[in-house]
Amino acid sequence: MKAVFDTHFFISSIESKDDKFRKWARHTLETLERNGNTGIIPSIVILEFYRIEMKDSGKQTADARTSAILKLNLKTVNLDTKIAIEAAKLRCIYTELPTGDAIIAATAIATSCDYVLTDDKHLRQIKEIRTRWL
Repeated sequence: MKAVFDTHFFISSIESKDDKFRKWARHTLETLERNGNTGIIPSIVILEFYRIEMKDSGKQTADARTSAILKLNLKTVNLDTKIAIEAAKLRCIYTELPTGDAIIAATAIATSCDYVLTDDKHLRQIKEIRTRWL
């Protein structure tokens, strides 16, 4: 199994009061950290997550939480030319698609992932990817 994480997955994992969601998120992370599975974090997710955490909780918390994510047995994929061009194509097809979401979707396409872990309406509309959420 190969899955790409959206920013909302990490934000919700921290902030959700829903025990069912937190259990699902923890199980999903554990599954994707096992051998034979791959969890992918697009570098734009790190940017978005850090910005939100710094704005809401301060630099120290943003540093600590981002560091914890980066220590997970997940693969970070940086924006490269192939992903950038795919993201641009998606933005032309889906005109309301924010750039960050286009990069996340393009990363999913470039890495041939099975799905994107998100509940984002912008990503759910993209026919070129599959999404999954609790």
